[in-house]
This record gives sequence, structure tokens and C-alpha cells, in this order.
Amino acid sequence: MPVLLVLLMALLGGCAAGSVDAEDPPSAAVDGSAGAVAERDAPGAAPADRTVPALHPAVDGLDETLVTITAGAAQHEVVAKVAATGEERARGLMEVAALPDGVGMLFLFEQDRTGGFWMWNTLIELDIAFIGADGIAHTLATMVPCEAERSSDCPVTRPPEPYRAALEVPGGWFERMGIEPGVEVAWTAPRAVDP
Repeated sequence: MPVLLVLLMALLGGCAAGSVDAEDPPSAAVDGSAGAVAERDAPGAAPADRTVPALHPAVDGLDETLVTITAGAAQHEVVAKVAATGEERARGLMEVAALPDGVGMLFLFEQDRTGGFWMWNTLIELDIAFIGADGIAHTLATMVPCEAERSSDCPVTRPPEPYRAALEVPGGWFERMGIEPGVEVAWTAPRAVDP
């Protein structure tokens, strides 16, 4: 995808499986300052052999984290790419042709957000969990690819409550795992990927 098009989409506030929010433009990189959601205490660190497989050259170099979803006594783990800057969040999982179960993308924001996500130029169905500052996934949704020529013609998936993070996984994964709204979500500190 031409760099100019990616930059244009970032300026517009979002893109495929990225955040869209006219009220609250994309935030800067998560920097760990007061109020930022840089990490939650997930049980243990992501083992070195638990890495995200190659997905697309535009996202393969992003940091990774181990996300733990706790639903009662059950725990589910997802190794995820981390989208923490406006450009990373705007790109999201655009042009990724396949996403295995147990793999996803974690979007981090510095403050509460109310905008949504769209699926322009996204090739696969995705589930999304909107996670509040308290670490609770208050809203789950399934998003389908949008084949419109213009991103503005794509539907936006927007939760009814503010969120501080969002987790995307393969479409239908939450249902297959029995995950419902109200689960607790935690993650390890993002780690750099070796080239």
C-alpha cells in the first residue's frame, strides 16, 4: 500500500480495523505517563516461543504482548501485536489475509475513547473487545470486511461506553471460547520483536 495513502488514512483518524473518532483524534504513542494504559498485570511474561506468526510486512515488526482473558475460573491467552501509536492503530490489521486462533492485535490508548473501529481494506472477519480503564471488556462485537471504495462508506463499530484498549482476534473466536462481556483482560509489557 502506498505510504501516502497510509498517512492520509492516519490523518483522517482511522482505517481498516483501526480507530475512528471525530471527537477525539488519534492519540500519540503510549508513553507510560499518568493515565496511560501501557500494560496490565497479566500472569507471567510471554514466553519467547509464543510469538505472533508473520501476518503482513506492515505489522510484523510491531511489539508483541501476551494477553490473558479471565472468565471465572477459565483463562484464555492471545499473543498479540501492539498498536500504540496513531499510525499503528490507523493501520490495524489491514490487508492481513489470515489470523490464527490465539493471535490478535491489542490497541492501546492514553485516555478513554468513545470512537469506533471500521473494517475498510480488511480482508478477514474480526471479533473486537472494548476494554475499560478497569481492565474489564465491557463490549464484544464481530466485524465483517467492508468492500466499499471509500473508507467513509464503511460501518463503524462503536461501543456504548468509553474504552482504554481494544483487542481484535479472529472472527467468532470469542464465541468459540465462551467469552462474554464482563471478562477481565490483562497483558504483559509489550516486547520488541527480533528482526
